[in-house]
Amino acid sequence: MQTHSAQRGNMTKRYWSQRKGITAKFDLTMLKKSWLSIFNYFTSLGYYQEYYGYLCVDAGSVDGKAGNDISEFIFRKTRRIITYPFSDLMNNLDEDTFFDLIELFHDTISFPVEGFYHSYSGCGYHYNKFDAEKGQEEYRKNINEILLDYDDGYEINKNGEIQILLTPGLKELTDASVPVKQDENIRITYKLNRAINKYRDRHSDFGDRKEAVRELADILEYLRPTIKIEMLSKDENELFNIANNFAIRHNRDNQKEDYNLVWLSWIFYLFLSTIHLCIRLRKE
Repeated sequence: MQTHSAQRGNMTKRYWSQRKGITAKFDLTMLKKSWLSIFNYFTSLGYYQEYYGYLCVDAGSVDGKAGNDISEFIFRKTRRIITYPFSDLMNNLDEDTFFDLIELFHDTISFPVEGFYHSYSGCGYHYNKFDAEKGQEEYRKNINEILLDYDDGYEINKNGEIQILLTPGLKELTDASVPVKQDENIRITYKLNRAINKYRDRHSDFGDRKEAVRELADILEYLRPTIKIEMLSKDENELFNIANNFAIRHNRDNQKEDYNLVWLSWIFYLFLSTIHLCIRLRKE
C-alpha cells in the first residue's frame, strides 16, 4: 500500500505584498507556531512513525527508532531539555534551541511507503517501510517557505543544517560541485566547502566571512597558472588586486579595511564564480 505525498509545500508563490516587500516578517513566536503546524501535519500523515512510533487501540504505544522516551532521545541528540509532546513548552524555547529542534525533525522525518490500515475504532494507518530522503525533501520545501521570511532569511539545506539565505545566483554557486582532480580534494574541494559553510553559518560574523573569502583567495592563488592562460592579464591583475589590497590575505599597513558586509559579499561571489570558471575552463 502506497501513501500520497503531502501537498502542503507546493504553494511557493509570493503574493502581492510579499513581492512588494511590505509584509511583516515572521517573529520567533509566529515562526514556532507555523513550524508546529507543519510538524503536526506531517505527524498526522505518518511521516514520523519510523522514529517516534504510534498509538494503537490494540497494541497500545508502539515505539519507533527513538525508543519509549522521546524527550530523552531529543536530549541525547541535541543536548537540549525539551519535553515531548511539546505542548505549551514551545513558547519557552530560545532561537538556538528551536533551530536545533527544526534540524532534528528534519533528520527524523521519513515518507511512509508501506503499511496497513487498522480499521478497528478508526485506529488509522500503521507503517513499516519508509523513505527518509523523500520525507526530508518535502520537509525542507515546507520549512524553507517560512524560514526565508524570518529575520534576514534562512534555509535548511540537504544536510539538514540551517544556513543564511543567499541570493539565487550565489545559492546555486554554493550548491554546485567542482570537477577537480583526485589529488586536489584537499587543495580545492575541502577548502571550498569549508569556506562556503563558514560564510553561510547562521552565527557567522564579519570576521568569519572574511576568513571564508581568504580561503577562496588561497584557492585562486593555487589556480593562478590556469588564470594566466585562460584570462586576460588585466583581468587577472584586477582580481588579485582585490584579494591583496583589501586586507583579505596579507594584512599589510597600506591595505584597505573600511568596507562593509555588502562589499565582502560581492567579493565572495566574485571569487567563487571565478573558481568555478577556472576549473571548468581547465577541464575543457
